[in-house]
Amino acid sequence: MAAQTNIKPRSVSSRRGDPAPCEYPAREYIGAMALELAQMARWDGDEDLGKLLDAAAARAGEPAPVLVVTLGSSGQQRSI
Repeated sequence: MAAQTNIKPRSVSSRRGDPAPCEYPAREYIGAMALELAQMARWDGDEDLGKLLDAAAARAGEPAPVLVVTLGSSGQQRSI
């Protein structure tokens, strides 16, 4: 019988409001991966793709944008 684990995907834990979203540095990981991919693109001779991936890495290093939504007809706004 397979062992069961209590590991939750990030998308599930963040929707439930778990207090530790910093445990998953997704933007840092994405930025590092984009830099690696940019280097691979350049090794393959694709400078344009390398530049796009560099831009993605730079964007990942910026703070995550705050999404503001309007709820219902009352016009209440809430940040997500």
